[in-house]
Amino acid sequence: MGNVNTYPTDQTLAEACARCDQRAQRLLYDRYVGVMYNTTYRYCFNKEVTEDILQITFTKVFASIRRYDAKKGSLLAWMRRICINTTADVLKREAKWEPLWEQDWEMADKKIDYDEYSTELILKLIEELPKEQRTIFNLYEIEGYTHEEIAQMMGVNVNTCRVYLSRAKKQLRKAISICEGI
Repeated sequence: MGNVNTYPTDQTLAEACARCDQRAQRLLYDRYVGVMYNTTYRYCFNKEVTEDILQITFTKVFASIRRYDAKKGSLLAWMRRICINTTADVLKREAKWEPLWEQDWEMADKKIDYDEYSTELILKLIEELPKEQRTIFNLYEIEGYTHEEIAQMMGVNVNTCRVYLSRAKKQLRKAISICEGI
């Protein structure tokens, strides 16, 4: 198996993968599958769906690896973007988006300080969110996409994104307050 020194940079690893070097492809897969799995699982909380999405993701990665350019960012960031877009595509097909408008949106009155709580608790609470709210929450709060980018990815109105995010935060605040009361 190729070691790290065989491919000292992201670019050399990507170039070897583009040449269909199986050792490089295996190294890339082994190096990044955990991160990709965790990213995808946070959206769907379903092992089988996550594994299906990962298979699609890595197929896309290997099919387009020639386009990777280390000058534009890390290989991990490039692959995560493919992973997130693939996950969003799958979830978009499954989601039942309600058309929500600005009058349904309320500004979050209190910012949640996620650092005060364990990662396990936050993930458990996110898992309990309805799929559509969880998707918007992850894309906005964790991945850093704008409402406009999310709306385009998910094929919904920008205000719909704001409403789903507001509802997700409201539900998380409520769940956190219940946990604090225990």
